[in-house]
Formats: sequence, C-alpha cells, structure tokens
Amino acid sequence: MRVKLFSLFTLVAMSFSAFAQDEATLLKYGTDKDACEQNLSIYTEFYKQKNYADAYKSWVYLFDNAPKRTKNIYIHGPKIIKGLIKTVTEETRKAALVDSLMMIYDQRNTYYPGSEARVVGYKGADMYKYKKGTTEGIQEAYSVLEEAFNLGGNTSSPRVLSTYFVASTKLLNAKVLTIEDLLNLFSDLSSVISYKEAKLSQDVFNANEKEALTKKEAKQLKRNEDEKDKLSDVKDNLEKALAPYATCEKLVEMYTRDFEINKEDVTWLKRSAKLLNKKECTDADIFFSISEALYNIDPSPSAAANMGIRSLKRQDYTKALEFYSYALDNEEDNLNKAQYAYRLAQTYGAMNKNHSAKSYALKAASYRYGWGEPYILIGDLYAKTSRKCGELQTEFLKRVGYWAAVDKYEYAVKIDPSVKGKAAERIVKYTAQMPSKTDIFTEGLIEVLTYKIDCWYTETVNVKVPE
Repeated sequence: MRVKLFSLFTLVAMSFSAFAQDEATLLKYGTDKDACEQNLSIYTEFYKQKNYADAYKSWVYLFDNAPKRTKNIYIHGPKIIKGLIKTVTEETRKAALVDSLMMIYDQRNTYYPGSEARVVGYKGADMYKYKKGTTEGIQEAYSVLEEAFNLGGNTSSPRVLSTYFVASTKLLNAKVLTIEDLLNLFSDLSSVISYKEAKLSQDVFNANEKEALTKKEAKQLKRNEDEKDKLSDVKDNLEKALAPYATCEKLVEMYTRDFEINKEDVTWLKRSAKLLNKKECTDADIFFSISEALYNIDPSPSAAANMGIRSLKRQDYTKALEFYSYALDNEEDNLNKAQYAYRLAQTYGAMNKNHSAKSYALKAASYRYGWGEPYILIGDLYAKTSRKCGELQTEFLKRVGYWAAVDKYEYAVKIDPSVKGKAAERIVKYTAQMPSKTDIFTEGLIEVLTYKIDCWYTETVNVKVPE
C-alpha cells in the first residue's frame, strides 16, 4: 500500500510539474511558437525604425498571446502607444489607446515584478498627462501617483514627485483637496527630496573622487547629476507654489488651531514637525508642543532630534545632547546619522566644548561624503577661538587661527558647491582679520611656506602673505 500511495503522489507531482511547464511555455511563446517569433521579429524591426504604426499589430500579438516572451514588450510598448496617440485625432480611439497604455504597466508588474514603485510611477505620470483635461481624470492619476509615492518613498523619481504635486494643486483649485492636504503633501515630498539630494550629492562626490571611471560608472554619474538638477527644479517649483501658504505665521496659526484634535495622530504630528522644521519655524511654541507630543507617542530618532532642536533653542544643552545622542545611536541610515552628528557638533559648539564639537563635525562628514556643512562649522570654531588662542601673546598668534578657518571654508566649497554662498561671506570677513604682512615679517615667516598652529587643535596651514 505504501508503494502504491507513493506512486500516486509521484504521479500527481509530475502532473503539476508538467502543467507548470506547459503554462510557462504558453506565457512565453503562446500556442504558436513560430507565429510568436515572427511577430517579435516584425515588431522589433519596425520599432527600431520608429515606425510605431506598423509595429503595433505584431506587438499587440505578443502582448496578448506571449506576455512573457521578452521584457521589451513592456519597455517598447509605451513608446509605441504614445507614438500612436500623437497621430490620433478621434477622441474615442485616443481614450482606448490611453487605456491600453495603462494596461501595459499593470501587466508588466504582473509578469515582471520587482520594480512596482517605478512602474506605477510611470503609469501615474502618463495618466495625468493624458487625463488631466477633467477633474475626474486628475483624481484618478492622483490616486495612482499616491500609490507610487507610498511604494517608492525615498526612491521616488523627480517626475513622480513633480506630477504628484501638480495634480494636487489642480485638485486644490477644484476644491477636491484643502490647503491642509497640500501642506501635508509638501511636507512628505520635501523630506524625500532632501534625502535624495543628500544621497545623490554623496554619490556624485564619490564618483568624482575616483581617478578614472568605467563607462558604466560615467553613465551613472551623468544620470545622478541629471537627476540632481531635476530634483532642484522640482524643489524650486514646490517652494514657489507653497510660498503664499507656507509662511511661518500661517503654519503656526494653522497648527496651533488644529493641535488639540490631532495631538495623538502620529502622521499629523510628523508632517507638522517636518514642515515647521523645513520652513525654519522652530522658535514657535507650537513646534515644541508638537515635538513633545510626537516623542511621547513615538520616540523615534527623528522625534528625538526634534526634541533636541527644542532643547537647543531653549539653551538646555544637557537635554539637547541627550536627545541628539539618542537619535544618533538609534538611527540606521547614515545620511540621517550625519544630520544628528552635525546637531551634536552644533550643541557642543554652543557650549564652547570645541574638541567635542569638532569631533562630531568630522563624524558627520564621515557619514555623508561630500557634505560641506561640517567643515563650515569647524571653520567657525577656529574663527571664534582665534584671538583666545593667542591671548596675551603677539597679534600674529591672535590672528593666525583665521588662516585655518578660511582653509576649512575653502575646502567645504571644494567638496560641496551648495555652501558657496555661506562660505564666501565668512571668507571675506575673516580674510580681513588674517595676520598682516608686518605681523608675518615680525615672526620671520615671509619666506616660509607653511605654519603649524598649536591651540586646542593642531593644523598645518599655508602661510598667506597679503598682497
């Protein structure tokens, strides 16, 4: 009986295996392999010629009958359909083609999963492009873009971020969404944009540090630089659109009004804290109330960091160190760790604990390559202590720290052009306070190239003789 039972199970297993193989073959070649290969050849050749009208019929055959023959069905399909849409004037036919375009994205995720966020993003952006003529069409696109954003998070493309926001502004004008809805979305999108900009800046910096790039690395560098530029445009457009609504005065008024009914809503608290932080409204009492409520409900690293901002504003440095240290110790993402280490450096700097401030600034720089802010901070530490380092000594020793400060500002700009404006102001200010030619001559350093500074820090700097 055992032998017979085993044989029965074996037959069933073999049957399922054969069925699976048959199904896989059908998905790849359809019922007629020769017809499949012939249509693949025909559509591919016309596609290469950008003759989308003649490519369409053979492409449709594969889409309907052999959906897993090649992933190119879903890569080429949107271009073919969009090419046809451009040539069609009859609205019913155009609407049918748009529906077909949406089906391509859905079927791609069915048969070639793994890039759902990106593909849903394509779908949402194209849906908005072709259906933005009606409020209903915009709402439909908005829902798909919302799904794409929720799936993609920090990996969302500039196109998704931009189209999602534009669709939202249209729905605001149509009175489907409220200004609060738009502000919430702005908070979410801004967080992702800031993260992506930091990540892309680091990747670009790392690539530029290499002596030579492979062809693949060079292409990736170009893609990263292009995406960074696009993100910058998206950010500027978001800021301009929200400028009338997102002033500190209006945000404080709105969040103060709504705090009591939302003080246990984690999502509302997170969005509100992010936006107040983004718009530099952290002096307001409501920011403190929101930060405290959020931390009590959800003591995450970001919530702790908000409490650190609150404590630093109130000059409660002990508490600020406690919150920022908690944020740093419990954060896993290096870009976020860089921000928390930088905040610790700022706190120690405010306490005049310069060794610790410099140490955490360097730690922040080690978490995020190509970031200039930590070196601006170190330059500020050198500048503010320059005269004290030479206290009761020569004028030269009181001023030599400005050499080290300017070196840090120049290095910050070298690795991170985004800090150029901030650094330039300091360079002008402290260049004027550097040792004079007379001071340098008196020290016997006119012909010397470098000088070693021994203060609370040690730096070897180039001797800068004024013209």
